[in-house]
Amino acid sequence: MLGSKTLAERMRAEPYAALALCLFLVTAYASLANLGYVSLWADEILVSFPARNLLQQGDILGWDGRNLVAGPNGVHLNEDLRDVGPPLQYFLTAAGFAVFGVNETGARILHALAGLLALGFFHLVLRQHLPDHPRLRLFIFAFGAWSAQLLLYFRHARYYAVAVLCMMALFYCYECYWRSRKPAWLAAVTLIGVLAFFNHYAAGTATMLSLGVWHLAFRARATTPRQWLAFGACGALVGALGLAYLRFVGLVGGDRDPTASFLTADFGDYPGTVPLPLFRLWFCARDLFAADWISWPVFLWYVGMLVIVWRRRHPSPSGQEGAGSHSGHRARGRSRPPKRARRARRRKQQRPASKKTADDSLPWLPVSRILLMGAVFAAISALLSVQPIWLPRMTLDLRYYVPALPLLLAMKGLFAEFMWRKSKLVGALVGAVLLFTSLGAAPFNIPSALTQKPTLGSHPYLFLREIHRPYRDFIQVVSDYLLQHAAQDDLVHVTHHVRRDELTFYLTDSVQFCGVLDENSVLPREELESLGLPPRIWGCSPDWIIVPGPVQEAYWEQIKSDYDLDTVLGVYHFTTQRAEINRHEFEPLPAEVGVQVFRRKQGAKQREN
Repeated sequence: MLGSKTLAERMRAEPYAALALCLFLVTAYASLANLGYVSLWADEILVSFPARNLLQQGDILGWDGRNLVAGPNGVHLNEDLRDVGPPLQYFLTAAGFAVFGVNETGARILHALAGLLALGFFHLVLRQHLPDHPRLRLFIFAFGAWSAQLLLYFRHARYYAVAVLCMMALFYCYECYWRSRKPAWLAAVTLIGVLAFFNHYAAGTATMLSLGVWHLAFRARATTPRQWLAFGACGALVGALGLAYLRFVGLVGGDRDPTASFLTADFGDYPGTVPLPLFRLWFCARDLFAADWISWPVFLWYVGMLVIVWRRRHPSPSGQEGAGSHSGHRARGRSRPPKRARRARRRKQQRPASKKTADDSLPWLPVSRILLMGAVFAAISALLSVQPIWLPRMTLDLRYYVPALPLLLAMKGLFAEFMWRKSKLVGALVGAVLLFTSLGAAPFNIPSALTQKPTLGSHPYLFLREIHRPYRDFIQVVSDYLLQHAAQDDLVHVTHHVRRDELTFYLTDSVQFCGVLDENSVLPREELESLGLPPRIWGCSPDWIIVPGPVQEAYWEQIKSDYDLDTVLGVYHFTTQRAEINRHEFEPLPAEVGVQVFRRKQGAKQREN
């Protein structure tokens, strides 16, 4: 009884903290409810398949004894069939499998919990930088906790949630070290840096570099030589451990191109005249605005208010702007300020104090520091990306910037606080529009990569509706059909390598997939055959051919003598559950041409035998 009374008293004393806790509980439900509502998609398979092998075989392998998941033509594996990707996501997913079973929930649940922990650290960061502004903290936290875009990332078995967690925890522990000077906090910063790198090479590097840029911007002058040495040792340790692992998996010190794991085809050289780094920064800024991570009307307000506040706090000396007309006054000794300046000063003195300081009392500098951390991370991530962006309709994958999302949303929170101070009704209305819709990006809203339609909508509502009414997707429909009609150990060829990887995770115990590699693979054929990989990995005469989408005429001419069209499955031929808002559909798309399934003719089998 005493404990509950104490809790009630604390909630009455800190109502905004109590509201933030309620928001967090709703977010926890939205993050954890029905995690198995849709199949694992390609990037989740690239994590879940090696994670299952780690659980069963004790190593991060792309070969489970029956089938191979190697990425496009083998670029995700080294010569030992070990995945060359950052290992932390595999261990986290394997732990989820061990506790919750090898299924969608087991793959995703620990990542979702990591996302919730990231939100906890985000709230701690806000308390550090905005200790005297509880309502503003609540507004900013609400934009982060109820962001459908962020929750989509949390609910995926990939590096996204842990990347956000590392960013928030690093920011928080760094600030704790700076305020307390205790070495334990610097050790925590080092450990988080290591985890960030082993979670994702580029995102981890961007996390550490963005912290370094932030330190140079705000703390460089106050840093002692001893502290510079400590920071340098911290960065060197993270770099040394990262380099050692890259050498271990063969991405550094061998013949392999370290960017090969991220590229799926030869896109040619950049044809533009603008320097490529500047072009990447432009694409990054454009997409962050178009995806409504940064609302362009709010951004214009923010920049304008910064200018106004700066001029108020740093007024120009009176009389300097009248160099010509008032020179005679200065020549006679004492000069009077210009009439315009005297009137402005009078109006300022007559203005009520509450109105005069309403804008100035907003914590512009602390919020700007939070925003700068997010902006610097996004910029460094854009520069580190090897993704080609010069193709038609190309956009940067928003997943590379997800750790910046909560930090950038602080601008919307500041705008909501500003409007609330002007009018509670208007502030509540504006905050609700920005929170529950993406109208802040109109009319430049980013188009869907699947439908080419603008992604404007009430994403939180669509997100909650989607996870409570799951729909059958490409992976489920094709897997069910092959389980029903294919014989044990039938050979299956899928014409799209991404769709093949998705099906392999679900069907590896029933059928075998062939044609995973070709003669141009980065993996040496002789060495892999010595490890026991069968020849069908390079090519075979499959019993089934799965063609997602339309069949090219030339391909049909090639196979029509040996195969019959068995069925056309009425499902959209592409997975629509990616986390990026421009690649995610909240309801099924029309099947269009569907998925075509070809079955080998009996006569063709007999001729081969």
